[in-house]
Amino acid sequence: MRLKVNRKNIDVFEGAEVRHAILSYFALKGMDVSQVDSLTVYDRWGHEIDLGAPASQYDTIKFKKNK
Repeated sequence: MRLKVNRKNIDVFEGAEVRHAILSYFALKGMDVSQVDSLTVYDRWGHEIDLGAPASQYDTIKFKKNK
């Protein structure tokens, strides 16, 4: 299935969690995946969501790095 993470289209498997989409984004960008657990993640409406939340087709996810 396809969704957007920080304005980038990402393909993940059916049944994936938000964590999997962000890991795919990090891998695509060549970023250090050890930072994933310290992110604050938001849905398209700006509500904070959990990394274990189910991802769905055409979702839009945004994240910010915690300081």
